[in-house]
Amino acid sequence: MLKFDLTLFVQIIEALVLAVLLNIILIKPVMEFLEERRRQYKGLEREIEDLLRQVESGLKNYQEALASARKEGLLKREALKEEARRIEREELSRVAREMEQFKKSWESTFKSEFAKLREEVFAQREYFAVLIVEKLLGRKVWPRESTE
Repeated sequence: MLKFDLTLFVQIIEALVLAVLLNIILIKPVMEFLEERRRQYKGLEREIEDLLRQVESGLKNYQEALASARKEGLLKREALKEEARRIEREELSRVAREMEQFKKSWESTFKSEFAKLREEVFAQREYFAVLIVEKLLGRKVWPRESTE
C-alpha cells in the first residue's frame, strides 16, 4: 500500500529538480547542437543550390556561346567557300581567255603555214604530176620539163 508522507513529496521534488537540471545540463545543449547542425545543413543546401544554379547558368552561357561560335564558323566557312568559288571562276575565265588567245594565235600560225605549204605544193604541181604519171606508167618520163 502507498504511504502519502513527506518522502513522497521529497521524491517528487527530487524528480522535478533532476528533470530541470537534466534539461538545463544535457537536453538543451544537445537540442541546441542538433538545431545548429540542422541550420548548417540547410545553409550548405542553399549554397549547393546556388552553386548548381550558377553552374547551370554558366553551362547555358557556354552552350549559347558555343552555338554562336558554330554559327559564326559556318558563316565564315560559307563566305570562304564563296570566295574560293569566285576565285575559281575568275581563274577559269582567265585560263579560258588565255586558251582562246592561244587558239587564235595557233590558228593564225597554222593558216599562214598551211598557205605557205599550199603555195609550195601548187608551185611544184607539175613535178608531182610527173611523179604520179611515172608511178602509174611504171616508167620514167624523160626529159622532165621544169616550170621553175
